[in-house]
Amino acid sequence: MDSRRIVLKVHLYLGLISALFLVLLGVTGSIMAFEGDIDHWLHPHRWYVSAGPQLLPESQLIQSVEKHFAPGHVTMVQIPTQANLGQLMYLTYGGTPPGANTQVVVNPYDGSILYVHAGPTKTQNALASIHQLHLRLLAGKTGKLIISLIGLLLVFEVPLGLILWWRTKRASVKWRGSGFRLSFDLHHTIGIYTAAFLFLSALTGILIGFDSAQSMFFTLTHSSPIARRSVASTVVEGAAPLGVDRVIEIARQQMPDANVGMLQLPGNPRGVYSVTLRMPGEPWSTINAIASVDQYSGKILQFQNFSTGGYNAIRFNRSLHTGDIFGMPSRIIMSITSLVLVTMVATGVVIWWKKLAI
Repeated sequence: MDSRRIVLKVHLYLGLISALFLVLLGVTGSIMAFEGDIDHWLHPHRWYVSAGPQLLPESQLIQSVEKHFAPGHVTMVQIPTQANLGQLMYLTYGGTPPGANTQVVVNPYDGSILYVHAGPTKTQNALASIHQLHLRLLAGKTGKLIISLIGLLLVFEVPLGLILWWRTKRASVKWRGSGFRLSFDLHHTIGIYTAAFLFLSALTGILIGFDSAQSMFFTLTHSSPIARRSVASTVVEGAAPLGVDRVIEIARQQMPDANVGMLQLPGNPRGVYSVTLRMPGEPWSTINAIASVDQYSGKILQFQNFSTGGYNAIRFNRSLHTGDIFGMPSRIIMSITSLVLVTMVATGVVIWWKKLAI
């Protein structure tokens, strides 16, 4: 066989091996590009608010919710990146098992309750399953390895496809041709116009999937992962815990330009406040730093800064993969790229099947 036929065979067999997985990655990836928005879009009455001139103090919002749902206690607050979204608070009651927390969405401008639900909603469960399906096939470490290997195959598939395209240089579609001709034209035309995006998606995906790739980022940036220590508040008899607003102020002193993304309240006398910080302009899922604060003294017990060294490289790679890097426009591009992957698999299978029948 000549070199082109060898390339064609390798391209074909790699495609057949990975076809079902690529379809799965394409469908789930197109959804995950809007993972942080889908619940808001499907249920706008639960989330959207009219932005007011000023947010209420966080302590006032928490007290209002706890009063409304007594004897429940707020354990965690998620603060959105958008000014027109409500805050999500998690409440727990005495004896409530983990995972069964009540969710409350509250208007941060007037304290009104927008939505209440016991435990995760159907939409949240569905999105969580799609996320795990995309990352791990719902099969833990084994599934993660399979997905990473499929991504590696795609990294080879794209340049092989470009080599094959070079002979025909087909960049248009003959819409009135046969089913085979239409599939052939679509496969070549769509492939050449989206090759760079497909390759970028595959490459960034395997850099997320393989643990060795994550370690590589720290090696290249001459940095090390931050070791998380177990910390606890020093109990002061008769002393009341610091107010939430004061804790937020203390945490933000460590990173003055950051906003609070998540606030976890202490669950017992030795528990600590955990304040997640996010820089302006970062996507909802980004964590730039975590401050662990003693609930009595306000002392910073641990400050983990994820905005340096290898963490910056990891976050940049992830933003490229998800499309978060340029906000909504790039998320749309990555979602379309994922759907293109499904189209490439479908047209490739048709081409193979037709040639097999000849």
